[in-house]
Amino acid sequence: MPDNTDLERLRAAFAELSERGFGADFDLSWRAFTKQDAAAETPRGPKGFLYSYAQAYADAFFAEEGWGVAEQPMLDWVKDEIEAMKPQLLAAAGIDPDHHAETVAGVERGDYDAEDLHDEYRALLDQWEKIGDNHARASAALRQERTHRWHSLLRPLAIGWHSPGHLNEIIEVLRSHGLDVTPPPSERTVIFVNPPRNASG
Repeated sequence: MPDNTDLERLRAAFAELSERGFGADFDLSWRAFTKQDAAAETPRGPKGFLYSYAQAYADAFFAEEGWGVAEQPMLDWVKDEIEAMKPQLLAAAGIDPDHHAETVAGVERGDYDAEDLHDEYRALLDQWEKIGDNHARASAALRQERTHRWHSLLRPLAIGWHSPGHLNEIIEVLRSHGLDVTPPPSERTVIFVNPPRNASG
């Protein structure tokens, strides 16, 4: 198996495809939330284009499902800072502190699912990111984690594409970078890049 990580192999494959005349920008895989967003934002090339998107990326690299699927697991130090500032952040976000405390207690008791707190924690994070250089600090740390921690495929990654007559070239390039690819049976089906066969999980 090549020494490069799955993330590095995908980046290299997309870069080569771009050089060959395809519209391909792998960074859209975690920036563009939906398949439709990514398809709209991906540059067009003379041979067509291909893309992934945040929902597919998170499912593949973070093994997350459902609403919020595009969210990379938050860093512990960010969670700690938010907890330390929670009264201030709750007020700024317009969240009733008593209701929030009851929901947290309910999740701890098992009465609620943790997803019931998702929107409130998202709002707290949004308020925290507005303070000083917190947004830049968190973004840099999340990029670092994507490269050095969340770099292995845990599930198949869906890649959308539109390239009549050039599918075989796309598959060939992906495979040449050591990726396990399931070709689509038709133009209406995505390409799947699978986790390495000897990967655990």
